[in-house]
Amino acid sequence: MNKHGFRKPLIAIGTAAALLLSAVPALAQQIATPPSDQLEAQHEQERNHWGGDHHFGKNGEEHKARKLKHLQEAAGYFGISTEGKSAEQLIKELKAARDADPAKWEKFKAEMKAKRLAKLQEKAAALGIKTEGKSAKQLREEICKKHGQDKPNTDVTPLPGAKAKS
Repeated sequence: MNKHGFRKPLIAIGTAAALLLSAVPALAQQIATPPSDQLEAQHEQERNHWGGDHHFGKNGEEHKARKLKHLQEAAGYFGISTEGKSAEQLIKELKAARDADPAKWEKFKAEMKAKRLAKLQEKAAALGIKTEGKSAKQLREEICKKHGQDKPNTDVTPLPGAKAKS
């Protein structure tokens, strides 16, 4: 056979291989992806295991209230009325105030940062942690370590299907 006689079969084999390889990932994805109702059930189970929004109180109400309080504090700083306004409305007006007076916004951020640092220093001092020359990040880390040593979390239940430690 001459060298041109191999071209047609090679092209046919190459095309068939390309088609076959392109079908494999699509088939694998269909097999690997569980149905959406199964995924939803798994997510619901995980939410129940971890207590849903336990970090933010009952259904996130405490978190929403705290966020609204912070927004109202910022609005007060900029002289924005807060009566009867939702969080979304306050955010919109605060963004406008930020854009109108960037210097005042930076001053507000600096004051809030100083306020947070002061609170962290109070917590750290109450836990017996030295605060001099430490950043907010360092204080948070040390407070977390201190809490971790004082109160180990022993009431954690494993996820269903997970192996329990012996």
